[in-house]
Amino acid sequence: MSNNRIAQIYKSIAQQTADASSKSKEKSSGKSFADVLKESIKEVNKLQLEADEALKALATGKEEDIQKVMVTLQKADVSLKLLMEVRNKALEAYQEIMRMQV
Repeated sequence: MSNNRIAQIYKSIAQQTADASSKSKEKSSGKSFADVLKESIKEVNKLQLEADEALKALATGKEEDIQKVMVTLQKADVSLKLLMEVRNKALEAYQEIMRMQV
């Protein structure tokens, strides 16, 4: 894979991330943290299912573009890692609050 192709994929992912970020900012105004968290979990689940389908399509020969499959898998992986970090931070904040003396 050439450096130009890698740069194109990187730019594509960066643009999609920026678009998703701006959409989530528009969506999240006025919503509770629980609602935003539920939507995020649904989105991560959707990305995981899409990655699974892309992998199955590659394995069965229905999809021949391995780069497309890898981008789909990476999106799902990054979104899951981000969700896990948010969960860890929320859990740490909860534990810190529980340690506070009143």
